[in-house]
Amino acid sequence: MPGKKLERASEEEMVEKQWERRDYLGVHPQKQEGLSYVGIHIPVGRVQAYEMDELANLADKYGTGELRLTVEQNIIIPNVENSKLDALLKEPLLKERFSPEPSILMKTLVACTGNQFCGQAIIETKARALKVTEEVEREVAVTRKVRMHWTGCPNTCGQVQVADIGFMGCMTRDENGKVTEGVDIFLGGRIGTDSHLAEVYKKGVPCKDLVPIVADILVNHFGAVKRNREGDD
Repeated sequence: MPGKKLERASEEEMVEKQWERRDYLGVHPQKQEGLSYVGIHIPVGRVQAYEMDELANLADKYGTGELRLTVEQNIIIPNVENSKLDALLKEPLLKERFSPEPSILMKTLVACTGNQFCGQAIIETKARALKVTEEVEREVAVTRKVRMHWTGCPNTCGQVQVADIGFMGCMTRDENGKVTEGVDIFLGGRIGTDSHLAEVYKKGVPCKDLVPIVADILVNHFGAVKRNREGDD
């Protein structure tokens, strides 16, 4: 369109700059009076067939038979009568496996399928993402949500570029020169009105060396505090 200009729809900014992504895990009231939805955390999105059957049964028993899947690999049970909330939250599946109130780092942890079931993936992601996060939580205390995404290869199904901290699988060498599974670390991705793609923070980090590096990133960039290993929970 040489020499042409598009007419603005409005002189005012139409995008809400203060928009913040909602936290849907836990119990939240619906617009419909007397109903709530319950967001359930599915660790790195891994659910077995028998667990899916149990979730479906809970949706039938406490809701309207409906389960909603989220892009963060979690599940929502909508249309739960408020009088049934206590009984739902006491169900063994929610108490022992899929908590509506996970730890702050687990809340937003995402991982692609990884090389266990995907031929494209270079590294194993799901079990490793859980293990690294659990160990990091023992090292530092975090007071704000930090979105950590893992992807097993550059196809980036785990969307590391929009994560606060992203891990992209690669092969690298350890301190002895031995080839081992590793990651490229990305930092600073954002979603929403102030969106920004993450930038490479460090390349070729062996997975076995990740915990202290991630702990330092959380302290230096996200306000985490190192724990006193003997005195802190």
